[in-house]
Amino acid sequence: MLYDDAGFIKEFTDAASDSFSQFAERYEKYLLERNETEFRKAGHKIKPVALMIGVNEVVEEYEHAKKLLHNNEPDRKLRKSAEKIRNITEHVISELQDLQE
Repeated sequence: MLYDDAGFIKEFTDAASDSFSQFAERYEKYLLERNETEFRKAGHKIKPVALMIGVNEVVEEYEHAKKLLHNNEPDRKLRKSAEKIRNITEHVISELQDLQE
């Protein structure tokens, strides 16, 4: 464990789990509403966390979804992206919780 500090690990994983959970909710909401401003804010908040823990798929899908919005792609493509992010974030949260054990 980092610095033999189980408390730090728990605090970090809890905070990261909350960040990914909130991101997934906002990602889907603002993507499907086609609210580009709020969508970008959500992505801007999660990018440093995702990059820090090596979850590049989140950043890649976020960048892909920005293009979907810019190109005014059909709703089915937006829903597919939201589902992909939901699956990725659920997996990340599960792995973060495993670190606490």
